[in-house]
Amino acid sequence: MIATASAAKPLATACSSDFRFLGRVNPITKELTWPATGIVFTFTGTSARVPITSITGTNAIDVFVDGTVITIDNVSGTKISTPTLAHGLHKVEIRKKSEADFGSIFIDVPVTSGTFHTVKQPKQRMEVIGDSISVGYGEDGVYPCINTAALEDAPRTYGALTAKNLSADYSIVAWSGRGIIRNYVTATGDDGQPTVPELWTRYGANDPDNSYDFKPSINIVVINLGTNDFSFLSNYANGTAYLARPVLNITNYTNALIKFGKTVQSKYPHAQLFLTTSPLLSDGYPTQDPTQHSSQLAAIQSAVAQLGSKAHVVNFPTQDSTNNNIGCDYHPSILTHQQMAVILTDAIEAVTG
Repeated sequence: MIATASAAKPLATACSSDFRFLGRVNPITKELTWPATGIVFTFTGTSARVPITSITGTNAIDVFVDGTVITIDNVSGTKISTPTLAHGLHKVEIRKKSEADFGSIFIDVPVTSGTFHTVKQPKQRMEVIGDSISVGYGEDGVYPCINTAALEDAPRTYGALTAKNLSADYSIVAWSGRGIIRNYVTATGDDGQPTVPELWTRYGANDPDNSYDFKPSINIVVINLGTNDFSFLSNYANGTAYLARPVLNITNYTNALIKFGKTVQSKYPHAQLFLTTSPLLSDGYPTQDPTQHSSQLAAIQSAVAQLGSKAHVVNFPTQDSTNNNIGCDYHPSILTHQQMAVILTDAIEAVTG
């Protein structure tokens, strides 16, 4: 897929109005960290490329050229290039499939042997705040499998699909294993890493806390948090489960939803806020806390009542895992994400019209 521009013709470098970063990309560092971050631009010509200045870890991306996707499971080299195309008008969109925990891609502005065009600004913007579900953890795998950067698929998550349904631009601020008041359970309890409300204040995922300016404004915010907060069981080497920490205090969880919801509303005062249940929580399992889905739904309903008329409940059903319809580590499959997108799209359209 590597296209080499003719040496006889100088390359045109995009100016600031010729491209747009997708998701939260710090324009100073140009580091793609958060899932689904990237860049979009249009040009007239036969080829274009985005220079890569540095790479850390392992990163998977989707390159959409006129709607046709080219997937790169492990980005390497010094550029991301289009194939050689028929001369004409072309749109290029690059989206990071994998999350910040796997690595980052540092890019520069696009170049082409043709000419760039001013990029259009979106009318609607949506932000998804969450954990591994919103990241697309293991979405492209079939259980049993070990999650990798290549098996994550942020551009095909329920959030990304919903944004497409709404013709909205979107950003995903999510990190696997993180929660709203506590992260995924470890053998000794909690991992001690920042929770999502702290991560949400960052521009890039690896930037300092409180580095994001919350511009431009967001029309729709989706919060899908709680899956990791509810976890409390770990396993001995022989497979026997034990309580590594207490069962989640629902009052504390509800108060955290209210607090974080109000913080989000203070930064995005015109946004409609949608709080969702988790498709990974169910009633009946685990036996020590067998009403997790119902408990989470009740907490979200209570929080929404406190957050006002611009806050709404979205109840995702527990995923259907029959016929092995699950990704890595029991995470939602592509089909489940598609089903969730239908539910979320309907919920948003019922509010926004």
